Amino acid sequence: MLVSMGMAMPATLVAAPEEEAKTESSQQIVLNSFKDNWAISLEGGADFGLGRFDSHASFGQRIAPVFGLNAEKWFSPVIGLRLGADYYGVKGATLWGNGIETGRFDNGYFKQSYALITPALDVMGDLASLFCGYRERVYSPVLYIGMGIPIGVSDGAAKGVNMDMRGGLLNRFRLNDAWAINLDLRFDVWEASIAGEGNHGKTFAALVGVTYKFKNRGWDAPVVPVVAPVVGKYSDAEGDALVAQLRDANRKIANLEQQLAECQNRPVEKVTEEAAPVVTVYYNINSSALQPKDKVVLKAVAKAIKANEGKKYIITGYADSETGSAAFNAKLRKARAEQVYDALVSYGVSPDQLEQKTSEAKLDRFGSYVLDRAATITPAE
Repeated sequence: MLVSMGMAMPATLVAAPEEEAKTESSQQIVLNSFKDNWAISLEGGADFGLGRFDSHASFGQRIAPVFGLNAEKWFSPVIGLRLGADYYGVKGATLWGNGIETGRFDNGYFKQSYALITPALDVMGDLASLFCGYRERVYSPVLYIGMGIPIGVSDGAAKGVNMDMRGGLLNRFRLNDAWAINLDLRFDVWEASIAGEGNHGKTFAALVGVTYKFKNRGWDAPVVPVVAPVVGKYSDAEGDALVAQLRDANRKIANLEQQLAECQNRPVEKVTEEAAPVVTVYYNINSSALQPKDKVVLKAVAKAIKANEGKKYIITGYADSETGSAAFNAKLRKARAEQVYDALVSYGVSPDQLEQKTSEAKLDRFGSYVLDRAATITPAE
């Protein structure tokens, strides 16, 4: 009970928070099953040659078509993979005839034009979901980096296995849950053997396309409850006062608990009570004379004592200490015991059953010394 009092008091300090029905999506990254969140995209555009000698061709003579077909798998709102194949037309300039030139420019450099089919794999990361948490957005910037295997498909271009490193930014604009429009800005670095220029070929491409997302296409992000803030019921000063009262109450409770523990651990004291007297004879002040009514009582007591021949009884004389001297009171105690003794013997009680003594203790238990003017008869133990 004491502990429950101490625990109940803090409830008055502040209002209890209540959970509202309102919820919001967590920013935690969630993984899905393999069959979910697949998409297919088709795109087309143009690339711009940035090879070793391409600057010697005019701007328009360095532009060629690019097309791509890709499948996407998103493992979370942040991370995905893209696997597909791209057609690259590459145009530019070269210093010498390498079998893929198509004539000369006025400046003496050879015109260069060839085509590649490039199967490629990209790792994609959605920057908006990464930094701002998952939710459906109109615009999502997707950064990707990947590797391809360009295969020459035009006369003179290398047809063996080559390498292509690429990276870019896929700007995705959401139309609805299923469809999106893409603007893909990409930079490619080709292995030198493709063009035979003795240096890496490079292109920058811009492609526009569409993406279709297959079902299931959404994300079941965890929903966390929005809990109403705890509003203080009291001012700071009132709260401090209540806290002080609580601490004081806890101290008092601890003190009471300590006292209770001490009481429980304290050994039980055995209280020995004196046997209640069979009868008490009261006297007037400074007197040991028996009254007629006392003699009637003693006759009845004598009859009971004689019926218990094997039991002994003690006659004790008392006197109040408030009146008379100590010597007078000592004689008075003895005389009062003797009067009762003589009366019982005269009524036929055997002296062997009786014992006389005096006591300076207070007979009265009610605080009146007048009641100490008496003699008692009690069974002997």
